[in-house]
Amino acid sequence: MERTVVCEEEALTATAIVLVETEAAKKEAETPRPGLTMFTDGSRLDSGACGYAVAWKRGNQWRGQKVHMGYNQEAYDAECAAIVRALRVGAQRRKQHKVERITIFTDAQAGIKRMQTLAVGPGQTHAITARRDPRGNRLPGGDQVVPGP
Repeated sequence: MERTVVCEEEALTATAIVLVETEAAKKEAETPRPGLTMFTDGSRLDSGACGYAVAWKRGNQWRGQKVHMGYNQEAYDAECAAIVRALRVGAQRRKQHKVERITIFTDAQAGIKRMQTLAVGPGQTHAITARRDPRGNRLPGGDQVVPGP
């Protein structure tokens, strides 16, 4: 297990926990924790269709959002967009329900790495968006747990 600070720019502070072993990642995902725990995934089908989903449990019911991104994106874009959406949902829930801690599980290690920087390149738009809500306000960060490759 490796712990690193992902980003401290623009109020997007998070900790990444990279778990390489599948069983360790599964155990971590099943461990109860305070606050809001979310799961993300993005993908691209053979047809070229691209999209992502974000899911979280509220009480005993699963909630979620899924988004079709069209046909001109890559899986990397979907993974990054999923992380951004999770941050936005977390920010909303933090404000509405006074959630103190947000944990995001994702298998997108490249997406987490991309959120570290605003440098020019693939995923830059997502990294910029991750730091702002729709009104341009800073978003709070959260813990991000990354199950291994």
